Amino acid sequence: MNPWSQVPYADYERHMNHETVGQLALMSEITNEKVEQRYPQTVAVYGACTGNGFVHFVEARTVYAVDINSTYLAICYERYEPILNELILVQADINQDAVAIPPDSTDLIVCHLFLEYVDLGRAFASIRQTLRRGGLLNVVIQRSNDSGWVSNTGVTTLQPVAAIAHEIAEETLFQHTAPALRFEGRQTYRMPNGKSLISYDFIKQ
Repeated sequence: MNPWSQVPYADYERHMNHETVGQLALMSEITNEKVEQRYPQTVAVYGACTGNGFVHFVEARTVYAVDINSTYLAICYERYEPILNELILVQADINQDAVAIPPDSTDLIVCHLFLEYVDLGRAFASIRQTLRRGGLLNVVIQRSNDSGWVSNTGVTTLQPVAAIAHEIAEETLFQHTAPALRFEGRQTYRMPNGKSLISYDFIKQ
């Protein structure tokens, strides 16, 4: 069983919001930037978890939340369905399941700290199929910078996910995106725990 199915949502949020981690707030800010750049009508979030950043999708027509953990998706729905026009939950293990989103339908795909835990070939096959031509893919990946993959915040239930994580080299990322997804730029953010988050933008050609 995928260890992400076993991490309680409260533990995940407590860890990600810890003062030495601070990743949820930054990723929400990045999501807001992409929304303000593109004003998307249809959004898909791969690795939606409990809906971090979904508050920025209030003007979108349809939002797809994709995640392996049904409890995460239920929390996401409870929090954000009241303020979104249409929120569609897609429970899927991208390593083996098809993602039930219509082809060429999304204006923006958000993929934050997700690719490190999945088969890149299958993930990008789904992303290329789902994203419309001219649509934006925003990817955020982590660089541990020799500080360990999972920071010590006192939350132990996240340790099993470190066993399936793989740090993604930029060359590997570009190998999986080209030629269908054109690289548009990157931004690096240094985090309090010594790690870095790198935000990449790609446009489907």
